[in-house]
Parts: sequence; C-alpha cells; structure tokens
Amino acid sequence: MTLGVLAFLATAAIVFSPMSEAFALILGDTGNKSLDDPGWPTGAAAVFNVQPRVAYWEGPPFGGGQWHAECRGDTEAFNKLLERFAKIESKQKKLVVHDGVGKSFWFNPNDEEEKRADAHIDWTFMVWVIDSWKMQQQMQAGLRPPDVTPEGEPVPRIDAYTGGNIDWTRVRIPKGIIVDDQRLEAHGFSVDDGTVIEGQVTDLANGAPLMGEMVLQRIGRQKEGGYTYTNVTTARTDNDGRWVLTSTPEGWHQIVVRAEEYVPRIAGYAQHDGLPAWAQYNTGLVRATTVIGTVKDAQGKPLAEVTVKLRDVMSVDQSSYKSPQDYESTTDVEGRFKVTGVPAGSARVSIHKDGYCRPGLGLEIQIPATDVALQMTKSSRIVVVVDFEDVTRPAEYIVSISPEQGESIGSWGGSGNIDASGSRTFKNVPPGRYVIHGRPNPGNSSQETDQVTVELVGGETTDVELKAKE
Repeated sequence: MTLGVLAFLATAAIVFSPMSEAFALILGDTGNKSLDDPGWPTGAAAVFNVQPRVAYWEGPPFGGGQWHAECRGDTEAFNKLLERFAKIESKQKKLVVHDGVGKSFWFNPNDEEEKRADAHIDWTFMVWVIDSWKMQQQMQAGLRPPDVTPEGEPVPRIDAYTGGNIDWTRVRIPKGIIVDDQRLEAHGFSVDDGTVIEGQVTDLANGAPLMGEMVLQRIGRQKEGGYTYTNVTTARTDNDGRWVLTSTPEGWHQIVVRAEEYVPRIAGYAQHDGLPAWAQYNTGLVRATTVIGTVKDAQGKPLAEVTVKLRDVMSVDQSSYKSPQDYESTTDVEGRFKVTGVPAGSARVSIHKDGYCRPGLGLEIQIPATDVALQMTKSSRIVVVVDFEDVTRPAEYIVSISPEQGESIGSWGGSGNIDASGSRTFKNVPPGRYVIHGRPNPGNSSQETDQVTVELVGGETTDVELKAKE
C-alpha cells in the first residue's frame, strides 16, 4: 500500500518534549482499495472499506490512530452504509447531519476556493484505533486531541451532507445510531440565513447565564510567521446568555466569548465559506484570578527578567481553557512575578531565561496560587558543525539531539536545520549526557552520521563535529 504524505513539519526550535524530534505526518491516499484493519472496533472495517470511498487519511499529528474515510455516493449507497454502521461493536455510534456539500480534507487541506469544486464529498466516516485512543488518553490535557476524554471510549462517527447526492427525506436510520441534526431548519433557521453560529455563555461555577458577547476574529497568516487576529463583528448575549450571528462572513475565524470580570475564552475555530450551515458554541467562563510566585537560581538568588508562562491551563471542570490573552508575566529584580486574568483550575508553569533552564514539563499548580516557588540552574550550549568535505551537501540537513538514556516524558530533546555555514547551535540545554547525529532532510538511515555522545556541563559550551555520509 502506497501512502501519500499530506503534511510534514519538523521542529526547528528546541523544546521540552516527550520526543527529541517531532514530526507531524498526515498519511493517506486516494481511492477505495481495502485496507487492513489496524485495530478498529469490530465491524468498522466494513464501513471504512467501501466502494464510494474516494480518499482516506490518518491523524492526529502526534500519535496517529484517528482514521477518516471520505466518500461520494447517493442515498441508496448511504442507506446501505448505515446498516453496516449500526453493526459496529461500540457503545455509541454517532451520525451528524449537515446542510450543504462536504469538503474533502485530503483533496483540499487549505480550503482553497479554486479546489473546492473537485473536493466535494457526501459523507465522512471517522473511527479510532482503540489502542491509539487509550494512548492519547494518557497524554496531558494540552496535547490530547479535542475529542479524546480522560475516561470513556471512542465513538465512531459519520458526518453526512444533504446538499449533494444524499436525499435526507429518503434516508433510513437503523436502531442504535445517535443522530445530531445540525441542519439550519432543525434549529429554527433557513438557508437564507447563510452560515449561522450561535451559543450560550454561562458561569462555569454555577451554570448561571452571563451577559457578555461573542467576538468573531479573522485569523491571518504573517509572512514572517505567526498569525494576526482582527475583530470582524460582535454579537451580544440576551438575558439568557444566548447569542446568535447569521450571514457569518467568509474567512478563517477564531470565536471568542467574553464577559466582564471573567477570563475571555476561545470557543472554537472555523473556516466559513458563506454557504448555509449551522454550528453551536456553548461556552462556560470562569472569574479571573491570579498566580503569584518567585524564581531563584541554584544558590537561592532572585532571577530577574525570567519569562513566566502558564501552559495547559484547565478550568475547574477539567476542560482546556484557551484564552486570546497570554497567561504570561516577567520577574522583577527580586525574582517576583504575577500572572493576572487566569481562570481558577490548574496549569503548568513554564519559565525561560537565556543561560538558564528548568528541566521537565513544568511545575503543575492549582489556581489561584500565591506562593509558587521555582528554581533555575545554569544551562549548557552546544555548537554542532557538519563536515561535508567528502560528500555533496544536500539542500536541507537536520541535526538532532536526544538523552543518552532514551526519550521519556519530560526529557529534553530537539532538532533543527543547519545554517549556511553548516552549523547548528542548541542553547539553554539542561546539563547531562546526550547523543547527537545528523542526516539529510529528507534522507534515509544509511545517510545518518555516526552518533556522538557528549557530557554537558551547566554554564559551558560544547563543540561537536559530525561527518556527513553520502
């Protein structure tokens, strides 16, 4: 079986990570050739391997195991598929119904307008490899995919689109399938309302409705990297905390909900095309509080100008609380910091200062907190030079570093491309023993250099030379 690679991303920065090299691969292919069952629930292969399938792909980027089949077919083919779907051995099976025509991620991953006509589909089928789901459940909240919960089991799902070849009035729903009807008419709207988004804002502590607003922000990519967020329109809530926006403009949007004295929250992201569609974003907000603490060095002296960030912020109901504002502060001359506008719950504290480090994933804290004590030690620096004297230098060449004892959650590792001079510098590396090697990118294992093991000492720079292979 030949697999296509839809997306590839290699880290060019040094990060604390479960892996020394982080590659995000979305693998898949076109056509309907039958695939071997990788560990889906019993009965899922009969739904995945069908004649109407035009493409498939596997995600999410880290860990894999979430499979998607993209299909084109008429009502008769869809009814036959639902009969198979109902037989999957799973406690729940979900069918989500949408207006309009489905969009293939595989054929048009960036939703480019000129590719939409050839990327239409009538339904998708999503199913998890059970072991992959269980592995994702063990990951920390900030790294888990949105549909993976700490408890429970994966739910096989079909998304059907009624604006193409499926006549919904002729669809037969077998017993045992949960239907989530997201068509406009099912929620009191019509196709004349275009793209409709709505939701309710509540106090997460007691469920009471809040007076506030939804802010629609357009997301733009910057040439130098990163994104811009521009306010497009707002929708105020009523006395029940409900808001609604009809004829939502086209574009890639971030949906932000906010209320006075509460921490603003990102309710979701969406690529809107102006066509009839409905989506709901119910959002619970938490009152703002603070995190206060100090950062010192190994000798107990205060460290100034340390960047303090809160990551994996979780609210009181253990859901991820992403905010458009940064949970960030900087220490003063006495090493003190104060992060304001933080929701009650929990988070991990990440700190950064050139020349220093604090190994691990970050101190886990409960919020609010007034006495967070953090310590940093002097870090190491590595300068890696690749010798291409006997080989032709490739266009891209990557150098990687990993712990000698092997990768583990919280261990430090990184990778990055060399510069024009053939070198790569790794800064702020925790002291310890590491293994370093290089290879062309892309390349194969035979082109990988011999490994070099080094002992890094805090406050010192270590020079390493790698001999490239053809």
